[in-house]
Amino acid sequence: MIAIALTAWNALKALREKKLDWRGIALIVAVLIAGLGLHRWASSLKEAGRTEIRQQWAEAQRKADLLQLAKIEAQQKQINAADAALVTTMAAHVGQVAGLEAALAEEREKDNAKPNAAAGAGAAPACSAMPDRVRNALNAIGATDR
Repeated sequence: MIAIALTAWNALKALREKKLDWRGIALIVAVLIAGLGLHRWASSLKEAGRTEIRQQWAEAQRKADLLQLAKIEAQQKQINAADAALVTTMAAHVGQVAGLEAALAEEREKDNAKPNAAAGAGAAPACSAMPDRVRNALNAIGATDR
């Protein structure tokens, strides 16, 4: 664009000094028109390049978004698997606790059903001791929940 302006300036200087005839003026006009056409052509190429770069960037962004969605889906599958494992573990513990409570109730019934041989000899204990088997099973459940 600067070259076109310099050419036009030189042409105006030559016109003032009357050194140009009609052929020179026609040549200058042709150069100016060609320069303007070249400028427009270069501008259109730049815009086409910008458009192509935008399309490439949009495609790369779309691929990155798809990869991110795949990662999110994989993470969600892991979360769902961990949740299912937790539910299974909790259900197993509920079954264990129910079995232990039944065993404890059975032990209490057994202890209450026995006649106290030394009823008159001394004071009875405030509560019966928990059997070792039940205590160990309850401790095992408590250790896995932590």
